[in-house]
Amino acid sequence: MAVKSIKQDYTFPNDIKSLMETFKEMVNFCIKIGLQENISTLKKFSSLHYKDLVQFDIQSKYKLTAMSQAMGRLAQRKKDMKK
Repeated sequence: MAVKSIKQDYTFPNDIKSLMETFKEMVNFCIKIGLQENISTLKKFSSLHYKDLVQFDIQSKYKLTAMSQAMGRLAQRKKDMKK
């Protein structure tokens, strides 16, 4: 069986690229705070530090997703350290 494929280059539009960069910065910011204050739950982090994400000019749904991603990674790190 033969499979044909083609190479197709795709570049993100600048607005999507900047959105992804901002999202990455927010996740890293949340991880940094979570490590400093030993927080790995979304509820605790959002109640204490949601207001700190105001510095990022982005919709709030992305802020919540960034916090969720960061806390998920910190929770997994905590589980891995116990093993």
